[in-house]
Amino acid sequence: MTHIVKPAVQERIRLPYLDGIRGLAALSIAVFHAYKLTGKTGESDQIPIVGSALQFGFLGVPVFIVLSGYVLMLPVARNNNRLTKGFGDYIGKRAWRILPPYYAALALSLLLILLVPILQQPSGTQWDSKVPVTVPDVVLHALMLQDFSAESIGKVNGPLWSVAVEWHIYFLMPLLLLPLWRLIGGTATTLLMLLITFVLVLLDVGTFAHPWLVALFAAGMLAAQVTVRDNVRPRTLCLIAVATGVAIVGLGARFHQGVVAYYAVEVLVGLMLAVGLAAIGPRSVQGRTPKWIGRLGSKPLVTLGLFSYSIYLVHSPLLGLANLLLLPLGLPVTVQYLVMTFVVLPIVLVICYGFFWLVERHFLNSRQKQVVDHD
Repeated sequence: MTHIVKPAVQERIRLPYLDGIRGLAALSIAVFHAYKLTGKTGESDQIPIVGSALQFGFLGVPVFIVLSGYVLMLPVARNNNRLTKGFGDYIGKRAWRILPPYYAALALSLLLILLVPILQQPSGTQWDSKVPVTVPDVVLHALMLQDFSAESIGKVNGPLWSVAVEWHIYFLMPLLLLPLWRLIGGTATTLLMLLITFVLVLLDVGTFAHPWLVALFAAGMLAAQVTVRDNVRPRTLCLIAVATGVAIVGLGARFHQGVVAYYAVEVLVGLMLAVGLAAIGPRSVQGRTPKWIGRLGSKPLVTLGLFSYSIYLVHSPLLGLANLLLLPLGLPVTVQYLVMTFVVLPIVLVICYGFFWLVERHFLNSRQKQVVDHD
């Protein structure tokens, strides 16, 4: 009698420190926006020390993108660089995880603007970039196409722009990146995306949507390949990071401000994170995670990472509203910043957790559901 031996099902790779990194990234963005949304536009930049300490809080976005490429590529890299269950299953799971909380946050933001008059009027604050909201703005946000419009990309709820960008990258992964991966390899694909990015920045084409995030997503994918396969070494990513750094320094010598500054910092930080993930990942898969990295997988940070998406989706309009309500009190800008950061922000984080519990938790993936059920 012939026995049919079924192939062993590979166990899901569990790296709790990724949740900790994700949670800290979301928190850094919220802290950054509490600072930027304090007082009138530009006033918070005048607070001694604070501006220098918090000016790079926006770097949570490239961190999210690199982590996304890394996590999504882990099972793909173990399956010969092919989606494990096909395009339909892949994009369906991405849509289930990302879209319902996004639309709930969009509806909440529009409702706040509609019902709260001070959110509708120019105030000389950073919130002015979110209004007025036009019908085209609403349509583009509903279609997740606001990142194709320089006029609409920052309206309604600023952070939503990067959710739209990431949503489009989800399609690029199976339709562009993985075919290139199989054709020319992961290293060449990542370098190609970085080169295209470099040209777009030089020509200032579509830079308002941060197209270099595609390259950082690819760098995260390459780090995942290093983690689970032995045909790529961490030094490959190190060389890419060094070469990109040299090119960016050369570009910065010619252009000293504007989009180039964001491009340079985001790309370098994203590549450094990818190098770190590639260096630590193989050891972690073997159960040898360094202790200092393992601390990022502590229960508080894992919990923070669990509702990091809700933090990202909801915090901005709430902080903008709080700042507008505080303005009539005439507080010194330093005092208002302290109130925004140490009084308002904790309240906002509680509201974000409420949003997670009411909305996002119903659309978690299986691993995240296990964490919630265990808690």
